[in-house]
Amino acid sequence: MQIFKRKISVIIVVLLAVFLVLGVYSSAVARDLIILHTNDIHGRIEIDEEQGQMGFPYIASVVEDYRNNYDNVLVLDAGDTIHGQSLTNVFKGESSIKVMNKIGYDVMSPGNHDFNFGYTRLLELEEIMEFDYISTNVVKDGEPILRPYTIKEVGDYKIGVFGITPTYTVGVVRPEHIEGIEFLDMVETAQHYVDIMRDNYDLDLIIGLANSSGADVAYALEGIDLFVDGHGHDLYPEGEWRDDVLHVMANEYTKYIGIVEIDFAEELQMTASVMSAEEVMNNYDYNIEIQDMLDDFRGRATEILLGN
Repeated sequence: MQIFKRKISVIIVVLLAVFLVLGVYSSAVARDLIILHTNDIHGRIEIDEEQGQMGFPYIASVVEDYRNNYDNVLVLDAGDTIHGQSLTNVFKGESSIKVMNKIGYDVMSPGNHDFNFGYTRLLELEEIMEFDYISTNVVKDGEPILRPYTIKEVGDYKIGVFGITPTYTVGVVRPEHIEGIEFLDMVETAQHYVDIMRDNYDLDLIIGLANSSGADVAYALEGIDLFVDGHGHDLYPEGEWRDDVLHVMANEYTKYIGIVEIDFAEELQMTASVMSAEEVMNNYDYNIEIQDMLDDFRGRATEILLGN
């Protein structure tokens, strides 16, 4: 009788293991594409549990987990990221960008505060970025200073992403930092490039990446599917729909990370959600390599500030 019970126990354990493996596998293939998105970090790249900010060490852990469990993942940032706290300001954005490189961000679009070190500094930072930096409507002498859009091939899918920078940057950034550049109409300029992408590429999805706080912008554009937004510091826990466009934003300061799960079935299906810093910190360990990078930058920043 005892042997029989042991056999039953072993069978139950084996079956549970099989179901667990199958469950993980099915979750990994249940979505054709995962979009992870952040916005309005404003230099809060370190962990601050008291303020409910997960920082880049925990964001890195979430990104790593999703990439381990899903075949197709894109990580996007909607700007206002590289200015705001001493660890970013001392290095004029370089600390943020190098950590974002390590995390594996795919695409970013600049917000108005990303021009606080001057647009020439922004172009210097672009040189060290290992991801795409895009904006349709920031021009110099009539030409975009950044790539207007990028085409990402993820698995079997082709994704177009275009960037928008707010025109009101002119009113909030020191004039000398944007001297010689123009911020064109957000809708008109973005629509021009959306049309180009639609006409020239066989795309499965078009994403707007903007720091516009612009539901009016998102829904004025024709031919887009998803609008990843910033600037307003709003939280859309399940996104907001109008017609066939999903508009998402993930609050501020790494208090949340946004998630969009996408199925390319006969009809495109998208589901938006967010994870709070509390949820992330309760379920993940922070990424030690990213924390080490931040500790190194913190030490260097202290020496610079003390004049050593």
